[in-house]
Amino acid sequence: MIRKLSNTNYLRDVLVNPIAVNEQNRRYIDRFVAENYNGLVAKFSPLDVTINSSSYGALDKLNETILSLYTDPDLHFSSWTEAKQYLSSKFTEKAIRVPVKKPVRSEEESKDEFINQYEDQ
Repeated sequence: MIRKLSNTNYLRDVLVNPIAVNEQNRRYIDRFVAENYNGLVAKFSPLDVTINSSSYGALDKLNETILSLYTDPDLHFSSWTEAKQYLSSKFTEKAIRVPVKKPVRSEEESKDEFINQYEDQ
């Protein structure tokens, strides 16, 4: 008799909370991923044989990190140069990484966006 394998995590409905994509950064992240994804996969593939305690391999973590960049509301790139520098450092080994400050939206930009949002209504 063959028993069907089951994953107890899926025995009940799992609520999905969609997260909005940060459209301001989308084009920069799209460009970075288009230009560098194959190189990143080649870099992370040898490490994929190790699974961490969360059941993630290196490629899972790579893809999770890329997705988190799309949805980070605090991340704010003002140019391709700034985006490339930050994103490149994000995927560099910690031992040789040069720290790059996370580009965030200034208070003035946030205030302007808030005002513009209500002027459109």
